[in-house]
Amino acid sequence: MYKTRHAVFFLIVPVLLFMVFILLPAISAFFLSFTSYNIFDPIEWVWFDNYKEALQDSDFWNALGNTVLFWVLATPTLVIMPIFVAVLANQKVRGIRVFRLIFYFPVLVSVVVTAILWRWMFNLDGILNYFLSVFNLPAVEWLTSPEMVIPSMALVTIWSGFGYYTLFYLAGLQTVPKDLYEAAELDGAGFFKKHLYITIPMLRPVIFFVSVISTMGAFKEFTLMLTMTNGGPLDASTTVVLLVFKEAFQGLNMGYASAVSFLLFLFILVLTLINEKFIDRNPSGD
Repeated sequence: MYKTRHAVFFLIVPVLLFMVFILLPAISAFFLSFTSYNIFDPIEWVWFDNYKEALQDSDFWNALGNTVLFWVLATPTLVIMPIFVAVLANQKVRGIRVFRLIFYFPVLVSVVVTAILWRWMFNLDGILNYFLSVFNLPAVEWLTSPEMVIPSMALVTIWSGFGYYTLFYLAGLQTVPKDLYEAAELDGAGFFKKHLYITIPMLRPVIFFVSVISTMGAFKEFTLMLTMTNGGPLDASTTVVLLVFKEAFQGLNMGYASAVSFLLFLFILVLTLINEKFIDRNPSGD
């Protein structure tokens, strides 16, 4: 009984924080999505008008297209490539700690500092175009071209998040029984086959977790877009979250912004369920 009381005591603070900072704001936003609330005028109930307006708004579909493109470019790389790096970082070789530190270092840099650093590198006269000029290649308009701005932002996200997701795979590799590898070696399996038939299946729950949180991170990306391009050029880097920010805090259209937020929530929920069906399913098919 005393264990139950201790458990309840330790859960009180997290539950209160969850309710105050997550649950109540979410319920309030859901309520506002059915109103025309704009701070100055009294709240008026408009039912599904905000959702209908969003689905007929070209700005919303442009922002959703930019967000999906950003997710397609960034998330697969952040889910797949860290597996290989984690396998290499899990080897017992000399200097491996330095190798791990190099990959994790970008995670320690704040998002704003990362944005300032990469914006300088992406300048027309920046270091990236300098290296291209060394090979007689033309300069690239990394942040000023509507076609290049989302791939450039995806590159920054991959650089900053690579070490973070590698850590999850490194932790997952510690749980893989060593005798499985030893048995595979006795059967003549090489380095590639061992990791293809043992490591990848054993890391399936971690892969599902990384795919979910990297998908959520891609769809919630905001700070990089705001500090590096503010949605430009020509709204080519305006994501759904940045659109919500502009509608809510610049246009003071709280009801419409709340409706767009819940449309984004539904989109992420559908993607998560698809991920669960194809990645987190039981390999036996049960």
